[in-house]
Amino acid sequence: MKYKTSKKNMKESYDKIIKVGYCDAQYLLQYEEPTAYSTRSEGWACDYYDIDGVLISTGYAPIESKNAKVDYETVKNYEDKARDIICSYDNFEDKRIKVKNLLKEFIREA
Repeated sequence: MKYKTSKKNMKESYDKIIKVGYCDAQYLLQYEEPTAYSTRSEGWACDYYDIDGVLISTGYAPIESKNAKVDYETVKNYEDKARDIICSYDNFEDKRIKVKNLLKEFIREA
């Protein structure tokens, strides 16, 4: 179950943060569970995914990247690859493994 936290706390807790826009990595994060979330005056702001000590922040108002360079095209490229895997005829476990490996590759590139 994810817990509520502040953006400030997350910024201070991670050396590497990757910012991803709302729904821009839904296939890439398909097999991951968010560990936390933040809110703003309008409501939900973003979810946080801890992947091997790297924070991925995604949502309407994600926190800025830190020690990572990711542009829209890079995210889209990996998201397209993840979508192709998930929409393939592979079995569930093979899909899960392939997407998790792709996610780790994405993090290394960032």
